Order: sequence, then C-alpha cells, then structure tokens
Amino acid sequence: MAKHKKWNEFQKEFLADAESAQHYLDIAFEDFQEDGDKSSLLKALRAVTEAQGGIGKLSESVDVKRESLYRALSESGNPTVETLCSVLKGLHLRIRIEPMPEPSRA
Repeated sequence: MAKHKKWNEFQKEFLADAESAQHYLDIAFEDFQEDGDKSSLLKALRAVTEAQGGIGKLSESVDVKRESLYRALSESGNPTVETLCSVLKGLHLRIRIEPMPEPSRA
C-alpha cells in the first residue's frame, strides 16, 4: 500500500521551494485583489512563512518582534505596509506593480 502524505506535510514541502512559494503568493494576492478576503491572503503568507522556517526565524531576519508577526499574520491581522514589506523581504520576495488588463466592454 502506498504511503500518502497529509495535506499539511505536502503543503509545507511545496512552499519550502522559493519558486513555488512565489507562485502561491502571486495567486493569493490576485485573489485578494478580486475578492478582498484579507484572511485568506494572511493565511497564505503564514503558510509560506511556516514552510520556510517559521515565525521565529522570520522575526530574527527582519528585526520584527515575533509576537507582532503572529498578530499581523493571524486571520484577523491587519499588518502595516511596513510589516508586509518586512515579511516579504524576509521571504526573499517583493511587491511588484503591473498594469491590470482593461475590462472588456460588452
């Protein structure tokens, strides 16, 4: 019988890869722009953070208190732009701005 991984184990391994994490967060940010579901975006950021060493490691690398990161990345979190940029920097990512496609006219 084949051994199957639990979803959390698979997700953690998948998001430990920098390129996979980038694509995952790209989609999470796109979804957030469409539906405004901030808790889903923060959940995605937290999942990548955990897969890449955890909140403690991130806290040390970006010089933000661990408790502040836990609070900012909680489902009810409301991180400042500075905290968001610090998290992304700690994950070796950045925000990039690009034009949105023009809406089609019917």
